[in-house]
Amino acid sequence: MNRTPSDPPLGPPVPRWIPRQVPPLEAIGGRLCRVEPIDSARHGEALYSAYAADREGHLWTYLPSGPYLGPEELCARIDAVRASGVRPEYALIDLASGKPFGQASYLNIDPDAGSIEVGGIVYPKSGS
Repeated sequence: MNRTPSDPPLGPPVPRWIPRQVPPLEAIGGRLCRVEPIDSARHGEALYSAYAADREGHLWTYLPSGPYLGPEELCARIDAVRASGVRPEYALIDLASGKPFGQASYLNIDPDAGSIEVGGIVYPKSGS
């Protein structure tokens, strides 16, 4: 961590702190949905269909990519992000229908600090 003399104090060190492990790239089950590693072949077309209901492109306002011109473009982006290894990306699967409806990513993983962010979240309005 880069600190300067003018930074406020952070507080006392955490006793016996050890760096955390990077979360495994595996499915996580929930009450209403499952979060699983995204795969363009399994999720791409269904995600594109779910996102296509947003004709104005509001889903993408705060995201670095999208909207997509077709499922091929979305699948290419999914594949590029996976190949980059920059961030683990997940598909959100509706348990009732079994269909993908959105996606999310882990960002800024810092095992030494024990911190992680969740971002890149996109899913259409319910009922879209």
